[in-house]
Amino acid sequence: MTVILAGSIRIAPERLAELRPHLAAQVAGSRGEPGCLAYALSEDPLDPGLIRVFEHFTDAAALEFHRASPHMAAWRAACTELGVFERRMSSFDVSDYREI
Repeated sequence: MTVILAGSIRIAPERLAELRPHLAAQVAGSRGEPGCLAYALSEDPLDPGLIRVFEHFTDAAALEFHRASPHMAAWRAACTELGVFERRMSSFDVSDYREI
């Protein structure tokens, strides 16, 4: 069973430039983790300050490894410092998936 997380976060549009290096570091660190199948933090092109989140892990253990990683701690600190708000996330346990 794989685990998918999807959602969004918000930041004041005027703080986006400050957040971008942290977005890149978080994505790079996460994609390098064992068990990470996909990881994206993407700016919504029509809604400045809205960041779409997509995470796909092989299993719950890989997700727990991710949550305990040093780059995740740095990401949380940056989000707090820069005033990220409206964090909305959902988790999905997926027993079967296929490309279409």
